[in-house]
Amino acid sequence: MANPAVLDGSGADPLPDGASVGVIGAGPAGSFFALHLLALLGESGRTARVTLIDRKTFSSSGPSGCNMCAGAIGHAMVKKIESLSLAIDASVIRRIVDGYEIHGMDVSVTVRHPDRGGIYTVFRGGGPMIPRGGARSFDQYLLDAAVSRGAEFLHERVDAVERVSGGYRLTFPGGTRRDFDFLVGAFGVNSSISRKLEFGYVPPATWHTVQAEIPATGKFIEERLRNRIHIIPGRGKRIRFLAITPKDDFLTLTGIGEHVKIADLEKERMKNMALASLMPEGANVACHCHPQVPVGVALRPYSTRMAIIGDAFISRYLKNGIESSHDTARILAEAITRHGISERALAEHFHRPCLGLFRYDNVWGKLLFGIYEGMLRKGRLSDAYLEAVNREAAGGDMAQAHILWSVFAGDSPYREIARDALAFRTLLKLAGTLSRGR
Repeated sequence: MANPAVLDGSGADPLPDGASVGVIGAGPAGSFFALHLLALLGESGRTARVTLIDRKTFSSSGPSGCNMCAGAIGHAMVKKIESLSLAIDASVIRRIVDGYEIHGMDVSVTVRHPDRGGIYTVFRGGGPMIPRGGARSFDQYLLDAAVSRGAEFLHERVDAVERVSGGYRLTFPGGTRRDFDFLVGAFGVNSSISRKLEFGYVPPATWHTVQAEIPATGKFIEERLRNRIHIIPGRGKRIRFLAITPKDDFLTLTGIGEHVKIADLEKERMKNMALASLMPEGANVACHCHPQVPVGVALRPYSTRMAIIGDAFISRYLKNGIESSHDTARILAEAITRHGISERALAEHFHRPCLGLFRYDNVWGKLLFGIYEGMLRKGRLSDAYLEAVNREAAGGDMAQAHILWSVFAGDSPYREIARDALAFRTLLKLAGTLSRGR
């Protein structure tokens, strides 16, 4: 740990030169935090000993390396990565898709980024099978970048977290201990590590979703899926939406709902005709998982010399988990380098800005997803609406197509999408288009 004379115990001052920072979790949130922290300290001529700690290795195939995420990276996130002087190379990208295809019962509409920007699909671990030569997971790519810029990676499980004078102590298997001046929780909402924290942290409310990897040929992805991510409304009671994300020779099939099991996904594959038409004939599930997705906000995600980032704190409603991890990581790095590591400083410069970015915007997100779920799950209404979107687009009016893109791709704040989608002029024009299509 840093010299006690430098740290005053209250944490009222910014992170000092030479401090030790422990980060529990080496996925995107942890790696983004390390990258931002090291860059900010470097700008002011300071240093820190940053240690990323994770029991997983993201180069492993199968469940041992997987971080349970659909793995779609949009244009806005690519720009944020580039702002860190990083570029996503070909070894990480599993496929570049050109847009989303939104399905009703018998009608679909294709929506793309207004600037025709592609969407990168990636594996968060080594993939369902042994990775091809030279391929890297997205999480490993970020971790490698953080290590190359000065962070340390400790491949270990954390057994205990203890508050000590001037910081935190972590205990590892075999009794090994390490002390840190500041501790970051980047462990994600699917981790049990939160039970080891003793300062009042309460994880956010979550849904239990399901995700399955299904083999598919490149020809099938190019010809049948037209190299797009597909969004299909669920037809059963448990699944609200389904998403198909193509990667290499696999499809990641995600079922989103409050408590979804693999059996619910199999029922959709048999009974949901829109979904069945997009699945390779006779394809079996190679592997599956049941990740939790946050739909709320954590209580007390910080204390003096400790803060929690990523979806274990707050995330954009049902979208952009990687980008949310980046944003909370950046805000925390700025808070502790410029303001302080006390509870009061973190409340003012970390907790409040994160809530301002996501919490109230997510209220609009819930409203929008409720509206579009209601429309797309109703057969005749969904087809009428999507036909209207297609007619408008054919006439050069892309307003409704851009709204759909924004909702499902997550490139704009929900409040801005709602302002456009629910504007009187927009609704009046849509009503006219629907009436002309009858």
